[in-house]
Amino acid sequence: MRIKNIALWTLLGCLSLLVCLEGTWAQSWTKITPGPTRFLGMTLEPTCSGLTESTYSFWAKAGSAPNLVIYLQGGGACWSPKSCITEPTYYPDVTDGDSPAYLHGIFAFDVTSNPLKDWSFLYVPYCTGDLHWGSNDWVYKYAPGQSWTIHHRGLQNFLVALKWAKENFPRPRKILITGSSAGGFGAIGVFPWVERLYPASRIYVLSDAGSGDTPREFDALADLHWGIQLPWWVGGISKPIYLPEFWRKMAQRHPRVRFGEYVAAWDSTLTWYRNEILEYFQVATDESNVCEDFHTHLMNTIAFKQESPNYKSYVAQGQLHVILPRPDFYSEASAGISFLQWLSYMIYDSPAWDNVACSEDCGKPAVCPY
Repeated sequence: MRIKNIALWTLLGCLSLLVCLEGTWAQSWTKITPGPTRFLGMTLEPTCSGLTESTYSFWAKAGSAPNLVIYLQGGGACWSPKSCITEPTYYPDVTDGDSPAYLHGIFAFDVTSNPLKDWSFLYVPYCTGDLHWGSNDWVYKYAPGQSWTIHHRGLQNFLVALKWAKENFPRPRKILITGSSAGGFGAIGVFPWVERLYPASRIYVLSDAGSGDTPREFDALADLHWGIQLPWWVGGISKPIYLPEFWRKMAQRHPRVRFGEYVAAWDSTLTWYRNEILEYFQVATDESNVCEDFHTHLMNTIAFKQESPNYKSYVAQGQLHVILPRPDFYSEASAGISFLQWLSYMIYDSPAWDNVACSEDCGKPAVCPY
């Protein structure tokens, strides 16, 4: 899912990219195009996938509150010659059209009910097909005698942006690590790096439509192609990483951190990707169709993570994919409480923050196309 391709959003317009790096920043976005750098003992070379334009950039914006949002953009994923090269199922570059100035939801800073309107933002675009987890280059052979190298360096890109954030937002009181779709899957992966760099900050982790699980065959292939790299201080994690288990272990090891997920019960985009992955690996569904299979696996993995008391979920009805950058952020209330209120409970440490979900069949689609 690429944010710039979702229809019917209210465009906020292009804001000025000028920013004052000394003193108080203007209330606008600044675009940063970084070069190679050293950070945490690593040499980092930011780049997009290499399928098209490889230049990587990210955006930042200073707010008046002493808090920081780290947002990871979505944009699909790839794992094969077809999905990475010939019929890409991800977005391979970063353009000016990726600017968060065009987004709504949490990015609508003029909406008084927006609980994040005064926070500073680090906006991390996505163009590597690896859910922000990768640190590897992989050569895909897509035809006899023909190959293409894809730079799966989502983690390296993130760490370059994180280094900049540490230099420019050195001591935030609170940090919300979040992202939509692929960025939602990535939010939990980058958490250990953020937590290490900001030990004094109160941290919250929120995945927006980045929930569920994948066949272990996919997990193993992704680990190989993407070069998934955990920091050396995070031990006791099985390889290949099983994401629901990783969520639960992070929650258990960090009881002061609140971990949350938003997802629609029948998310159509996540269902489409599940179908693509099951077909590629020739894995049979556990249910009568892929829609039912996605829903069952989703609810089972959420229940698994709910065993940690500092993890909570908001399961909405229907098929809508992602909520944070949409106007629906202000209207969604299908789980018995508005998502806006649920998120506010989360980031302001209310004891009312809890697991909530839609009722009955949660808007089950009448027909499953898979």
